[in-house]
Amino acid sequence: MVDLDGIVLLGIDVGFSRSRPTTGIAWSKGGAFKATKTYTDWQRRSQHIPSATTFAVIAIDGPLVPLGSADSLERLCERIFIRGSFQVRCKPGLSHHGYGRDLRRAAAETAEQVVHLAARNTVVERTVRIGASIIEAFPNAFLGVLLPEARFAMPAAGKRKKFDWLYDHAVDSGVLENLFHTIGWQNLKLVGTVLAERDHEKRAAWICLLTAACVAAGKSEVVGDELGGWFWLPPTYLWAQWAHDALARNTLELWRNTHAR
Repeated sequence: MVDLDGIVLLGIDVGFSRSRPTTGIAWSKGGAFKATKTYTDWQRRSQHIPSATTFAVIAIDGPLVPLGSADSLERLCERIFIRGSFQVRCKPGLSHHGYGRDLRRAAAETAEQVVHLAARNTVVERTVRIGASIIEAFPNAFLGVLLPEARFAMPAAGKRKKFDWLYDHAVDSGVLENLFHTIGWQNLKLVGTVLAERDHEKRAAWICLLTAACVAAGKSEVVGDELGGWFWLPPTYLWAQWAHDALARNTLELWRNTHAR
């Protein structure tokens, strides 16, 4: 079992408002941890990250594509998660047009801000920054795939409240706490803090941190490809059956469509 308190981790929820503190940052180091929210510029973001620290894994909530990719590049990971059951439960925005392009640029800017903090002797193979342990978190899907189907029969939240709805149900159903146990993160103070969190940006940052922890523990499911990058999600043995079925069905449909051309 990996000692996650002994691994230095960072999670960042991008946010890209220039006038409001919409960036969430969470870190864990030697058993200490913190989450905060701040602005988009590095001067203010850096004030909330432990100085002179190299992070084993950095997870960023924002579409990360390989350097030099066209703005119009369509991503396999997004195409898989906008179909079927995922579409109504935890779909991503498409990052190759409209608002999605702005978020893609903001994610790229964030990755460049922190690339010097990323470990170089990493075992993370599938990254979009060669040699740097930076991966993409997708908090909505990270939580959504864990929730049993019955949860989605309950009153749904509006689009802007979707993530907090998923977070509340992940806490209430026990799946979020179970994830901590599964990956072996037994820091009870951290667990309690994450389960009790109410702030939207801090919540997103905590899930980014948990995404990094799953990677560090070697317990992640990775969806995507080298062309468009990857979503890093909880291990599939924790997924609800509906999510297992949706991933298999959508992947097969896309494969058939591609090979039918």
